[in-house]
Amino acid sequence: MHDMSKLKVYYFSPTGGTRRVARRLAERLGALMGAEVEYHPYTLPQERESIPAFCADDIVLWATPVYAGRIPNKTLDYVRQALTHSNTNAIALVTFGNRAYDNALAELVGLMQEGGMRPVGAAAMVTRHAFSNTLGAGRPNEEDFAALDRFAEQVAEKIRSGQPTLLNIPGEAHPEKYYTPLKTNNAPAGFLKAKPTCDSSRCTRCGRCLEVCPMGSIANNDGMPTFDGICIKCQACRLSCPTEAIAFSDEEYLSHVAMIERTFAAPKQPEFYI
Repeated sequence: MHDMSKLKVYYFSPTGGTRRVARRLAERLGALMGAEVEYHPYTLPQERESIPAFCADDIVLWATPVYAGRIPNKTLDYVRQALTHSNTNAIALVTFGNRAYDNALAELVGLMQEGGMRPVGAAAMVTRHAFSNTLGAGRPNEEDFAALDRFAEQVAEKIRSGQPTLLNIPGEAHPEKYYTPLKTNNAPAGFLKAKPTCDSSRCTRCGRCLEVCPMGSIANNDGMPTFDGICIKCQACRLSCPTEAIAFSDEEYLSHVAMIERTFAAPKQPEFYI
């Protein structure tokens, strides 16, 4: 490995939490490696129209949030197609909303290995849960970022030394199921088809929600958004709305949010694998 390799950073980040963590890790690792850093979001549909191309000297940082314990279902095929290049050094990063990262990190590292890449490190970082204002609030904090900086130093040292890769990641590399969300009574919460609604009295017709939907599922109906397509509950539309006109009012969804806020309030810690 020589200086001025490229560190190519790919991230899916509908609400910005994963992007923030990926950029922090990339800036630190890029400085340590003397590498030029390139950022490639794949959040929006047009950003997923082309498959990445890697060179042998590239370092690839791939970052994704955890959805129901795995890589988000609607991005999985894209990630699988993208993570293919023989012996390219790769770092896996997942972010989770203080519940658990379940199989997501093992799944991401597994895809890297199957694609012929060389995973040299993996990290799971706590961010605020997209569903909640309280779960994971204020995360990542300064302690989290300090731990992430130390991880960057270990990864840089591992790449320089050319050490063999033996990452022992908990979870299943080929999970078949997703986490089943529960309601406050611990029964399964069925909100797969739930979609947001928009309060027409608060909507300013700014069009922001149409621009941020990672599925391209929001249409313009005389200036008002209509939610006709696939909804992955990423909350990008709700959290980007300047007037808080957008909400999820589905009772099963709201019961699940109440359950996770009650059950998973104790702060989780980031975890790192070298």
